[in-house]
Parts: sequence; structure tokens; C-alpha cells
Amino acid sequence: MRFPATIFGLFLLVSIAVRGADTVKLTENGQAAAAIVLPVEPTEIERQTADELVAAIARMSGATLPVATQATAGLLPIHIGSAAPATLLDAVRGVSERAGSFILRVTPERIDLHGLGDGVYYASSELLEQLGMRWFMPGELGTVIPEAPTLALETQTTIQAPGFVGRHFQMQHVDWQKRLRCGGPNFPAAHGLGPLSHPRTSKQYFEEHPEYYAEIDGKRVLRQHCVSNPEVVGIVVEHVKQFFRKRPEAEVIGLGPNDGAGFCECSECTALDSGDYDAFSGEGSVTDRYVWFFNQVLAGIEDEFPDKKIGFYIYHNYMRPPQKVKPDPRITGALAPIALCRIHGPRNPICPEKQYYEWLAMEWGKIMPELWERGYWSNLACPGFPFIIVHRLREQIPMGRDAGIYGWRVETFPHWGTQLPSMYIAAKLMWNPDADVDALLADFASSFFGPAAEPMAAYIDLMNGSLRDGDFHAGCAWDFPLLYPAEVRREARGYLEQAAGRVAADSIHGRRVSMLTETLDMLDHFIAMMDARVVVDLPAAQAALERLDATAEKLLAYEPPMVGKTMYTNYMRRFYRHATEQGSARVTNGNRLLAACEDEWDFLLDPDSLGIDLGYYKDTLTGGNWQRIKSSSASWSAQGLRYYKGMAWYRQVVEVPADAVGQRVFLWCGGVDELAKVWLNGKEAGISHGASFYPFEIDVTELVKAGENTLVIAVSNKVVNELGTGGIVAPVILYAPKAGADAQLENVRDLRPTFP
Repeated sequence: MRFPATIFGLFLLVSIAVRGADTVKLTENGQAAAAIVLPVEPTEIERQTADELVAAIARMSGATLPVATQATAGLLPIHIGSAAPATLLDAVRGVSERAGSFILRVTPERIDLHGLGDGVYYASSELLEQLGMRWFMPGELGTVIPEAPTLALETQTTIQAPGFVGRHFQMQHVDWQKRLRCGGPNFPAAHGLGPLSHPRTSKQYFEEHPEYYAEIDGKRVLRQHCVSNPEVVGIVVEHVKQFFRKRPEAEVIGLGPNDGAGFCECSECTALDSGDYDAFSGEGSVTDRYVWFFNQVLAGIEDEFPDKKIGFYIYHNYMRPPQKVKPDPRITGALAPIALCRIHGPRNPICPEKQYYEWLAMEWGKIMPELWERGYWSNLACPGFPFIIVHRLREQIPMGRDAGIYGWRVETFPHWGTQLPSMYIAAKLMWNPDADVDALLADFASSFFGPAAEPMAAYIDLMNGSLRDGDFHAGCAWDFPLLYPAEVRREARGYLEQAAGRVAADSIHGRRVSMLTETLDMLDHFIAMMDARVVVDLPAAQAALERLDATAEKLLAYEPPMVGKTMYTNYMRRFYRHATEQGSARVTNGNRLLAACEDEWDFLLDPDSLGIDLGYYKDTLTGGNWQRIKSSSASWSAQGLRYYKGMAWYRQVVEVPADAVGQRVFLWCGGVDELAKVWLNGKEAGISHGASFYPFEIDVTELVKAGENTLVIAVSNKVVNELGTGGIVAPVILYAPKAGADAQLENVRDLRPTFP
């Protein structure tokens, strides 16, 4: 029977399962009751299917199934791949021609596993899942292997086809992905235009032909490209031809702008633009110019490669659909909406910007035959704190089917413990967007946690719901103290304690409960650090950081690690570690804290950068409708400034003791996003080094006075920031270094000429 496809012709999952009343045994009382039958010359995937099937059944039952090229007398034959009747593929093709489609047929006389592409392997996964095996995450801890000396299957004919052509997580552990039926073609798009972007060749090109590169403020710069230049088109055409000559099997080449900004402002390039504006990046949309450019490249290769394609990221300020240039149907794009919220689902009313994402997907789906999703199923730049997004996935993946998404190649982090079971649910939905998520979650709880299933299911639901219902959207972990308030964490701790009381600590279920408990420990320590920074108890923040590191070490010791080591190390250093460690050092070991700024400041937006001319820095200023904003306890995004790019002013009066005058005094700031200029008592003190989130300090010995001191900080936040932060993001203090000690001015450089 052939089933109709959707209007897109690509996105229907078909699952046909006709079960019988009988069962057939694969093992009995720890002895083999079946044997594997391979073709005489098995393919690699057929051999792998047989090997893993034998190994899995042996672990479950203790029985080793024989493997041969013909049936073994007295044993039920399990025919793998082309050892099964070829007519079975006709039945599969009657449902779907898509690679990965498979049939699992179980009769009293035989078992057959066959499929298209990797379908035979997926058929074995289906067989093992019916026997109770699960792969919730990579590694032994994530694999459920029921033990039973007798294994039996119901008689059946099960045919399944994947819901999407491509199903990939952009991370390691491809064997785990394959077991969950991820696979199909992958999306090859990349940043850059071949040799014009490559580090080894772009510099030489720029030196010899600066006109190939972007004109910014009247000067050519080695950043983006002048895509209107016919010679640039010609160079890329030749690059694409060489690529396909060397790789005739390839269908698509990835091209695109370099990552970041700096687009050409010459009259020829800007004439290609539609005038559309991307408010999320704060820039004009350049989608039309690049679609035009890709059309030219495809026209240039048509004589030799008429069927080859170009893939590009739908990203940054080329995220909005083109307005005036029609894409060649050989252009394929992947949605990578980096500026949009990564916490909520596209149909969650608490997050209008994700509804905008749905609009983007629908609009691109109308004009692009192959639209991919290359978004983010991780909390971008997060060191690895709890991030369970089942609520988002159960909306986004079925919506992707409705929008015409051809395949998924999604950026994810290997934070296995802190995201569990999100990626498992994602894999199941990529295979079948109509899967029953509630049933999957119930099965996860019972299979993974055993006797602790009930409290652990409640824990997962609580943590998932806290993200779903929290009206906070910043990336990294800036809003986690708000998303996971103390009462939520106390309730979560209660569920984990209940679960621990139901299992032996050294059992597999106990180890799983312990691992999830350690992820909550890590979150608690992180929030304790951030809370201590809010009240400028910097030694307490340092102590919490040390506890956080110790807990992270426990999670990193698992195999595989339950948080990504590179992510934890790099993102803690990038966003949080320096402010905590440096701040603690400046108020201990003989250094003296003189004044600590409160978390709330007087605040004023200055989108036209008029504040310096208007004298906002003066200590006598009282007007201007200043409002109040928090610095350490809430992100810029959480206070109504999610999309704001521009200048902003912070103002606060601090009290300095009289005996501090005459000592060396420094202003220390734990970090701003992005660049700060400081005044004390109406006089300019200095400018930060320009490294966002990194602490800076300024010698204010000559400016400080006893009693009230007016501190004003102007912050420029103009570069695209996918985190949703801005302004002051850490404590600000005045301190006196111990006698005879030099201040520690790490990485400070004068950026006065660049301050707006």
C-alpha cells in the first residue's frame, strides 16, 4: 500500500505495525533459540547489525546467537539485510523510498530485518527496544539493558520510515545517535567563501586585491567580501568547480559570509539589498545580496555541474527571507537563529520571539525546496547547568515538519547529565514527529530510575516546567537564578532525596539518581556564587565557586563526562570565573574594601549617544528621568532591554570613609558588556579594556574624597550579542590595596579613541 505524502512530498512518517497474538523466542533459559543469518558477502552495515545484535542479546540473556550464512537446524533464523527476501524491500518502498526506512517481520518460522540505506540497522534497534533496551545517553550509565534468560518477540510486521530526511546532532557519539535512528544526509553549509576566507590565503588576496573585500567607512577591510565584484564571483565559481571535481559524490557545497559582521558598504553591494531591516541583529538585512551572489555562482557552474547545490546558514542579519531576489532552487539553507531565545518553544505564548522563529521557518519553507534546521538545542555558552527542554522540543520538531524542514543538524553540547532526557526525546521526535512524548517520558523514568521512577519523573517535570514557564530568555546562565528560584530548587532537592531513599546508592539506579543530584548541586553552587556577588560578599562567592568546581570535577569524571569539559572550562572562564576570583582577591589578603556599589543603579538609556554632551557624568546632575536597573541579580534582557543596542548610563553615590583619603584607591568592576567609560565626582577616571565580561580597574586616587562620591559609568553595547546581556554585569567596588602592593591591572589597555 502506498501512502500519500504531504504537500511538501517529504515529511510524512509512516509507522505500520501489525502485531499477532503469538510470540517467538530468541533465547530460552540462557540458551540460544535463534541464529543470525547473514548474506554470503555482507555489507558493512549488515555485518555491524549482526555483531551488535549478538552482543546485545548476550548481555541481556547470557546466550550467544550463532552467526552463519544459512539457517541453523533447530534455531529460529534471523535474516539480516539481503539474506531476507528482496520482496520485503518492495513492501518498504510501498510506504516510503526514504533512506532509513525498514521492515521488521516476525513469524513463527523466521525473523527478517531489512531496509533502505541504514534501515536494516534501525530495524535491529526496533527489535532491541521491543526487548527492553534503551539508549538514553551515551555510555554504560545511559544504557538500559534488561536481564532475562528468555527473550521473546510478538509476531508482527512493522514498517517505519523516518519523519525527516536528515537527523543529526552536531556533536560526538555518533554510535549513540545511530542507535536512536539518527542519520541520513547531513547539511554541509559553512562560513566563508573558499580561498577568499581561508586563513592561509585570504591575507594574500587582500594584500593584492583589497577590492575583493568589504568597504567599511570608505576603507577596504579584511572581514566580509565585496560580493558584487565580478572577480569575486569568478574566484568562488572556480573554487566550487574544483570542489566538485575532487568530490564527484558530493551533492552540496557549503558557502556563506564569514561569521560575524563587517558587510560591504560599497554602492554596488548595497544596491543588491532590499532595504529590509533585521531588528534582532540591529542591522540591515543582507539576505538578498547573498541570494543574488549564490545565484551567480550556480549559473557559473551550470555548464559542468547543473545538479549541484549550495548550502548556507540562515543566520545573523541574513536570517530574514529575501524580499526581491528569488533563490535558485539549488540553494539550500539551514535556519540558525542565533539571536532568538533558546529556552522556549515556538508556540509558547511566554516567548513572542520564538513565534517569530516559526514565521521564519514557514516563510523560508515556501521558497526553498530543501530547508534545514541548524539551530541550538543547548543553552549557548552555558558551562553546563540543568537545561531540560522537552517542552521546547515537543513543539519545535512537529512544527518543523509543518514548516517543511527537510532535515536537522542541530548544535548541541555534550552536557549529558544536565540535559537528560532532552536529546533522547529530540532523537525520537526527529524519527517520528508524532511520537507520544508523555509516553516516552514515562518510559524514561521507569526504565532509567527503576524504583525511583516516581520522584525522578516529578523532578524532570519540575525542572522542565521551570524553563517552560519562566519569562526570562537570556543565553548562557545569566537568568538561571530567576528561572530556578530557591523554592523550585528546594522542591527539586526533595524529589531527589525521595528518589535516593528508594534505591541502593551503589546500584545502577542509585548511580543515576546520584548523577542527577550532582547536577542540581552544581546549579546550587553557581546560584550561591551569583547571589553572593549581588550583595558583594566576594569571599563567599569565591567559596561557592570552589564548591562548584569540585562538583563539576565529579561530573567530568563520568564516562562520558556528564558536562562538556571544554564548555565548562571555557565558559566559566569567559563569563564568571575572573570576576569572582579577582573580586575576592581585592578584598582579602590585606586589601581593604572601601565602598561597594549596590546592585541597583540609577539608569538612563542614551540611544543617540548624547549623554557626554548633555553632561550625564556630572556630579551635580539631578534631572533626566533616571530610572532603576539591577546589575548583578538580573540580566539586561530580564529587565526589558532584550534587543537594545546602544549607550546606557549608570549612576550611584557611594560613601568612602575619611581615612581612605591619602591611600591609593582603585575602582574595580567585575565586568561590563561591552565597553565602559567611568567618571568619579564629575571627572573622567578612565575607560575599560573592551573585553566584555572581563574585570577592569582604574586608579581613582586623585578623584576620590571622604564621604559621598558620585560614580557614573557609561556603557556602550553595540555589537551583536546572542546572550541577551548588556551594561554592568558584575559587582563594582572601591578598594585600597595593602600598603606597598601594586594594583593588579590585568589586560588593561586605553581604548579612548574608540569609545562612542
